[in-house]
Amino acid sequence: MPKEQKNVASEGRDYAMLERNLLSHLRLAVLLCLLSSSLLLHARLPTPTDPDSAQTPPSTTGLAIAVIEVIAAAAAIAAGCWEYWQGYADMRAQRGFLRASQIHLAVLSGVGVVVFATCLMLIATDV
Repeated sequence: MPKEQKNVASEGRDYAMLERNLLSHLRLAVLLCLLSSSLLLHARLPTPTDPDSAQTPPSTTGLAIAVIEVIAAAAAIAAGCWEYWQGYADMRAQRGFLRASQIHLAVLSGVGVVVFATCLMLIATDV
């Protein structure tokens, strides 16, 4: 039989926040894997005037960028799990949620740099 648990302060909202953040990290990882797949498959959106522009020639640069994107996706998942478990431990110990994890910030900053560098590289070269 289920045991009734009192909702003290904002535990329900805090737990939902943890789940939302984890799902946001997973969504970021899926998008990075999608970008990696499009680089590996040499797929692009065609321009309306030139339907053959969707295919690009094979390139080792595209493979390197795709591998970096997959590593960034794995790092985003790891950072999301880290943040989830740290927040869950804080909630169980009834500590405030306002302490920031520097590891999480550093990992996601690295992922952001990878995404920005990938965008610049894809704009500058025909990968």
